[in-house]
Amino acid sequence: MIRIQRHSETAAAKIAAAPSCIRTLEERLAGDMRELAFADQNVSIETLTFWSEPTLKRLLPEAAKIARRQSVRQVA
Repeated sequence: MIRIQRHSETAAAKIAAAPSCIRTLEERLAGDMRELAFADQNVSIETLTFWSEPTLKRLLPEAAKIARRQSVRQVA
């Protein structure tokens, strides 16, 4: 027997709450910062030339926290 299933609001909420596979911009910037740091280069706005300055100013505080957490986790 074929049954018709109706999408409920709870199903839509579950889909919306599911984590995405795409890394956020903060995570990408944190990865770039870690690569520079492990290559013994200073991480600054000047060395992150492939990111625009307004984007860096917006994302740097959170990206620095992410990079620090990941680096401590990797070294420990």
